Amino acid sequence: MKQIWVSLFTRLENSKTPRLIRCLIIFLVKHGVEALVDSINSVQANLFQVILSRFWIPNLKTITGYTEVKLSAVASAKLLCESPSMLDPAAEELCGKLLDGVVTLLSLPEEEKVEDEPEVPDFGEATGYQATIVRLHNVGKKEGDPLEEIKDPKYFSMALLVVLSSKFSGRFPLVITRYLSPANQAALLQLCHSYHLSIV
Repeated sequence: MKQIWVSLFTRLENSKTPRLIRCLIIFLVKHGVEALVDSINSVQANLFQVILSRFWIPNLKTITGYTEVKLSAVASAKLLCESPSMLDPAAEELCGKLLDGVVTLLSLPEEEKVEDEPEVPDFGEATGYQATIVRLHNVGKKEGDPLEEIKDPKYFSMALLVVLSSKFSGRFPLVITRYLSPANQAALLQLCHSYHLSIV
């Protein structure tokens, strides 16, 4: 597994593509938080925190499509709430930035979550001949939802955060005020109110 991670991270370093972050998210969903963190850190000590800060968190704001947003929000919330390395007080800033990314994902308007079909250019008008586009049967099939059992990713993520905040009472309000943008602070408060939850 170590060689696979080395290859992926070399690719990630050369081309910061969100697709590789999706691989990490799928790995987390299928194998769990600790398996992902331990596996990556086996390549190099604390490598996961580097990946998280340089690639995962910055890419959260670029994610669109309902399933992608759902996967990313749930995986990031699980990472935030279930990883001992994220619960370390030394990782407060990283924790805050990840929480800000999770709230950004959870508060996206529904129209931004819809995946648009790629537009097919009209070659006929531009070049004077008629082009025919044939969709191949197996190309571009949409993948199933690996998190079918989670019907409401907002509630799931918020419930994880509430449980975590009750274990570490008083810690998360400070993280929220320090690291969440004012818009995301308001969005988090709105999410809490809509589900009758509170972060203490």
